[in-house]
Amino acid sequence: MDTNQLLNDYMSWLRDQYTIKKIDQADEVTTPFLNMIGDNMRLYVERLSDSKLRLSDDGTTLENLLLYGINLNSPMRKQIMKETTHRYNVDLFDNVLSVTGTSANFPLMKQNLLAAMVTINDLSIPKKTNIERLFFDEVFTFMQDQDFGGLPQYQISGKSGVDYIIDYTIPPKEKRPMRLINFQNRISFNQVVVNAYQYRDIATRSHKIASDISYAIIYNNSEGSVTKRAEQIARDAHISLLSWSDKSHILELK
Repeated sequence: MDTNQLLNDYMSWLRDQYTIKKIDQADEVTTPFLNMIGDNMRLYVERLSDSKLRLSDDGTTLENLLLYGINLNSPMRKQIMKETTHRYNVDLFDNVLSVTGTSANFPLMKQNLLAAMVTINDLSIPKKTNIERLFFDEVFTFMQDQDFGGLPQYQISGKSGVDYIIDYTIPPKEKRPMRLINFQNRISFNQVVVNAYQYRDIATRSHKIASDISYAIIYNNSEGSVTKRAEQIARDAHISLLSWSDKSHILELK
């Protein structure tokens, strides 16, 4: 099994999910990511000069939240938006999310803008912060008690130059590859797609490392199940989706 080829096949499939439409002075790019009402998220590419681009959501992310009845003026949500835009180096002005840079930096700009859009879109989901923290703590405690020998909150860079924080990383040992494991209290199609891109970016940072890494998501199945579309994305990207109740398969990660 050639993991490099699997990842290349996945990226070819993912590219086919995008469509481009010319409107006025910008290109409208329809992505496979879904907003809270199930519509595909769109971003807009505007050329400012021969080498400079501006990518934006044209205000649709926050507009949809407002139409959905989400109060964006609450201190918690304002803090989340501030932290999100800072983390992904995205501007938020007049309710428009945007990023500006050179054509050479388009992949990173596009990834950061989409990640910010997905994160802010998730403000539509009622946040059960305590439940989420309890779930993460429960998984960490289980892995510690079972002597997984991994590292929490491990930072690793992708080929694009983006630094990712992995919830739990088990170093390689003998014939066992490095295992990257993320936790999801609420599993969703968008989160699986983000993780698939993240895995591909990390695994292709060198020709060798793709065969030296495995990737898994442990999700809280008491908070929701995986859709067939998300399962297909994970399968094509060679990502293991492990429900928290299935401890036997989780223990196989050791």
